[in-house]
Amino acid sequence: MSGPQCCSIPPTLDSASGAGHVENLAGLNTYVSGSLQSKLAVFLISDIFGFEAPNFRKLVDKVAAAGFYVVAPDFFYGEPYDPNNPDRPLSVWIKDHGPDKGCEDAKLVIDALKSKGVSSIGAAGFCWGAKVVAGLAKDPLIQAAVMLHPSFVTVDEIKSVKVPIAILGAEHDHISPPELLKQFDEILKASEVDSFVKIFPKVAHGWSVRYDVNDLTAVSSANEVQQDMLEWFAKYVKFSAINMRFRSTPVHKSAATVISAVIFLFLIHGAHCFDLPGTATEIFQKIGEERKISLAPHCGSNPPILDPESGVGHVEKLADFNAYVSGSPEYKHAVLLASDVYGYEAPNLRKIADKAADAGFYAVVPDFFNGEPYDPNNPDRPKDAWMKDHSPEKGFEDAKLMIDALKSRGFSSIGAAGFCWGAKAVVELTKAELIQAAVILHPSYVTVDDIKSVKLPIAILGAELDHLASPAVLKQFDYILSANKVDRFVKVFPNCSHGWTLRYDINNSTAVARANEAHQDMLKWLLKYVK
Repeated sequence: MSGPQCCSIPPTLDSASGAGHVENLAGLNTYVSGSLQSKLAVFLISDIFGFEAPNFRKLVDKVAAAGFYVVAPDFFYGEPYDPNNPDRPLSVWIKDHGPDKGCEDAKLVIDALKSKGVSSIGAAGFCWGAKVVAGLAKDPLIQAAVMLHPSFVTVDEIKSVKVPIAILGAEHDHISPPELLKQFDEILKASEVDSFVKIFPKVAHGWSVRYDVNDLTAVSSANEVQQDMLEWFAKYVKFSAINMRFRSTPVHKSAATVISAVIFLFLIHGAHCFDLPGTATEIFQKIGEERKISLAPHCGSNPPILDPESGVGHVEKLADFNAYVSGSPEYKHAVLLASDVYGYEAPNLRKIADKAADAGFYAVVPDFFNGEPYDPNNPDRPKDAWMKDHSPEKGFEDAKLMIDALKSRGFSSIGAAGFCWGAKAVVELTKAELIQAAVILHPSYVTVDDIKSVKLPIAILGAELDHLASPAVLKQFDYILSANKVDRFVKVFPNCSHGWTLRYDINNSTAVARANEAHQDMLKWLLKYVK
């Protein structure tokens, strides 16, 4: 039976919370977030306080933002445990809402998901819900499982698990103490099941969903365990779906290994800047006169190692472009991120998209280069040749199609941020008044005449050591915007070079801090003017 720790810090339930909606699924009222287009589902099973807990729904939305269709059913049929109801003490309530009944209901939900065309399913259970997940993992009816501060789960059940499982527990948990979780870990390691067991220090049972939103330490601890859960699903639910798609085609065994690795290489990359002599103003003038553009060494420095598996979002088609998408389609506010020349598979760029999703935006990073980002190591596609096929003017035309696609999906307010090459496309969107607000970061290609035509709120984030958009040029931009009474924010980051917001060394704490500062400025601007 659940103990006092299981019932501690009860949430204030709110049926209107979350960015998703409630619908009937397999006869159960279910909170749903995310799009069925992904064909990847995650099934979240609550603790005894049920599916109307705001922190729980916030987590549902976060998982949806990672590219999953997420469902959280009401397994208690409108009667979550109420510690203030003397007529229904826990010992009585649990008789009507046992995990065994929950597991039977969960199987119906899984059948319903499969009937909707879902190809791969993960399940996470919290406290009471962990017991339900244990039942699903031993049949097995799912592709991956996560248990968070589990209750009721026995050693025999762990011995029966047949799918990859993560068990995330608390140091101060009397229901599933660290000693028990270590025993679970030993059992799983002795089996052939992929597993991950982690005990979080200085936290108590229920910390992943029953935390004080005003306690920064508690929020940080909850975010850490939630991220571990997301990474587990990204690894096993998404990969499982891809594997299932290619297994239906007969292939030689030696080719299977290659296919399973290559199949993740979805698409795309990005674009950069320009190499012309003279001052920034002279560069812009020459661009206007001749349109002969090449990528400057400064712009192409520190190229990222592209990774199509990076990020917690997913890739889907939007306006006939492959696009990395993060965030719930239930959101009403979208952000378009236009990359530098290295494109949408750059891990640091996808992290920014995930940050925007966490801030409540539907974030989209299109592949404006149609699978051909600039490759400095490709002698057959030198800078000048590559740039002719991937000009910022074409980027603007493609960006307009993306904006139309987002509006057709019902997004009521759209912001855009452009990095280096992408800044030009974003400025053009602003001039055409197709968005609500803009941010350009270490811009290239942007001219004084462009800035004179800007009418919408714009933030310009530049670097002190930038030869492409020098501090002097940015000051001129600021003066023009001020004179035109356009809401603006212009900031020059000291000791930074062109591209610092994206192409930084993740092992350099100073570089990471500077990039995070710029990202935070960007999000504040978009939150102010888009939301």
